[in-house]
Amino acid sequence: MLSLHTVTAADLPFRQALLADPATMAYNAPWAPPEGTLPFPETAWAAWLEKWTGHAPERWCGIVTTEDGTPVGEVCWHGGGAEIGVVIHAAHRGRGLGAEAIALLAAEAFRHGEITQLCNRFEATREAALRLHLRAGFVVTGEQDGLLTLRLTRERWEGRRRDAWLRAVLDAMCLFDAGDPKRIHHLLKVHALARQIGLHEGLDENTLFTLEVAALVHDIGIRPAEAQFGRCTGELQERLGPPEAERLLGELGLPAPVIRRVSFLVGHHHTTRDVAGIDWQILLEADFLVNLYEEPYSPEVIDTYGKNVFRTPEGLRLLSQMR
Repeated sequence: MLSLHTVTAADLPFRQALLADPATMAYNAPWAPPEGTLPFPETAWAAWLEKWTGHAPERWCGIVTTEDGTPVGEVCWHGGGAEIGVVIHAAHRGRGLGAEAIALLAAEAFRHGEITQLCNRFEATREAALRLHLRAGFVVTGEQDGLLTLRLTRERWEGRRRDAWLRAVLDAMCLFDAGDPKRIHHLLKVHALARQIGLHEGLDENTLFTLEVAALVHDIGIRPAEAQFGRCTGELQERLGPPEAERLLGELGLPAPVIRRVSFLVGHHHTTRDVAGIDWQILLEADFLVNLYEEPYSPEVIDTYGKNVFRTPEGLRLLSQMR
């Protein structure tokens, strides 16, 4: 796993060696013949550092390092169009580090609200660079005189980040409930139905994301309840689930506002009184729809729950078709 930090004076000897390495800089040969290398004498370090530090979001430069602190490359952005640069030392190529470095650069850049897109341009013949950018979410938006233009918008980056978090939460919950296929099946079905109802309700992307995460972790309190009390009542699930959800989602790096709301939903997913929020409402409906199949209810219970709890048109439609 790579890390990224703002360039400092201590990093400049590495930058000097990076730009002086012919194998690393071969891509630059058309602009700096014959080898593409660039001079970076110590006499230029102070001015360069002044130009590239302390000026975000206008421009920024960072050094990419491995877990043990070994520097492997440099990334940067500059200008209103957020043009980026990515250079991985040739000795470290062929290991997928380039795509990871681009992902780190995007995360750093999009922390700044002023940056709405990232852009890069390079020769269409650079197939490896193209693959790295596409893997990081960039799309080709133009080609002229043999040069490709690739862009990554904030909206696309945020969507891909949400998708990656959902995959990570699902993987973590499958591991959490390993050996209990019924629970894993349950969370998968609740998630699918919650997403379906949420899409029909026209939820904004952030609310839908929060709902999906909550659907995946809503029963996370069952295992600790069984371990501590030998049973898993709804009350115990709502009491013991939120701390487990907060721990798991925190380890995965989800945003604090999402974790707080998911924790609340986990702590209220059996509570049908004073429902506040469409995400809470949909979670109740999706969970009941799955339980309707897994724990068959009498027609009277279904009618009562449908009348007193269900509110969304899609939830009501599904209830009528699935009973």
